[in-house]
Amino acid sequence: MRILILASNYPHAGHSFSGIFNERCAAALREICEKVEVIVPRPYVPSILASFVSRWQVYAQIPPYEVRNGIPVNRPAYLQIPWLGKVLSFDRSAYLFSRHAAMEMHRRIQFDAILSFGLEAGGLAWRLGKVLNIPACGWATGGDVRVPAASSSGRIVINTLKHLDLIFYQSSELLEKAAELLGTSPDRMPYGRHTVLPRGIPIPPVLQSKQIRNRVRSALGIPDAHTLVLSVGRICREKGVYELLQAVALAVRQNPQITCLLVGAMPALDETPMVQKAVNQVAELRNRVRILPACDPERIWEYLHAADIFAFTSHREGMPNSLLEAMAAGVPSVAFSIPAVLELEAQTGALLLVPPFDVASFADAILRLAASPEERLHLAARGKTRVADGFVVEKNMTKAVQLIAQVVQRKKESLFMEKSINGCSQREEY
Repeated sequence: MRILILASNYPHAGHSFSGIFNERCAAALREICEKVEVIVPRPYVPSILASFVSRWQVYAQIPPYEVRNGIPVNRPAYLQIPWLGKVLSFDRSAYLFSRHAAMEMHRRIQFDAILSFGLEAGGLAWRLGKVLNIPACGWATGGDVRVPAASSSGRIVINTLKHLDLIFYQSSELLEKAAELLGTSPDRMPYGRHTVLPRGIPIPPVLQSKQIRNRVRSALGIPDAHTLVLSVGRICREKGVYELLQAVALAVRQNPQITCLLVGAMPALDETPMVQKAVNQVAELRNRVRILPACDPERIWEYLHAADIFAFTSHREGMPNSLLEAMAAGVPSVAFSIPAVLELEAQTGALLLVPPFDVASFADAILRLAASPEERLHLAARGKTRVADGFVVEKNMTKAVQLIAQVVQRKKESLFMEKSINGCSQREEY
């Protein structure tokens, strides 16, 4: 199988962790498929403007082409000057500026199918699929289907849902959202085109847990007697960072030996300055909360080995990859019971669930786990089993390729039938 991957974000020099799970899925596909290449349209930024705004500086650092971990990544520039806002919709603009590159790549490689990570790139996928005359598939990952049907974004997604040959959904909730956009119900959406399949995460590396725990804690000045609560992800309101701070403040008042680590800060692109200000203003947090920069994904496993509890306070998710990683690493986790988390937990006891946005209950959950090493061990074991059962990227990408292969075969049979019918018609006319 030769697959052309499309994505709206992918790691690059200016932002090494943007779209990191897209890259991980591409790496898994590379091991399964004969050939994998990637197209990630990049917004055009005039060089004279790049020095004025930090976000523009990040865009300006995106290379037009590179090979990352053995996978060619093409980044054609499309007309989307940041300070002008969305002058053109991403799907149409990216298509106009990516079409030639995709045709040249297809001429050289002869792709069997297109796969988009995120329905933002799905509009580009089905348009290119028509031009290249190959099936176009896509993954609904989260916010891409959480749009009002009457909005411009909603209309683009509806059009994409109607045109893609196969659509994967990270969770059943996202399938329900897609059904709402299409004005139908999930049970009326054909399984052959719409299927729930989480992308999953890589199998955790084998590390010397105790030595890493001691080294990381020593470097951060965290005593071994302290309970370390870890959160990994973007530092922003949507990820529940303010609820987490409130919960930690309540917990520290009862147990001063609780320390919280927030990993993922990118001040040019998130709310780190405001969150740091909030930490500094609360006495219970000032010496108990540390905010660390976003880091190499392999470094995350080390932080996980140093942690006692993983805290997940996100407001909404397609499928929470950072939580999956914590569970896979054997870190007992407490999380708001948003739909994707409920689907992940699935009444297995793999997570300690808290009603969404209930700060007091989240604080109680932290205190409960901090006081019970035995419960932490049970949660850790069940969490590892749950992830291994259905959320490993290598297994799930293999299943995706099998389903894509069926679509490719149906497409070939359809084209063969069309040629046969056209040939018969021509002979009859003759």
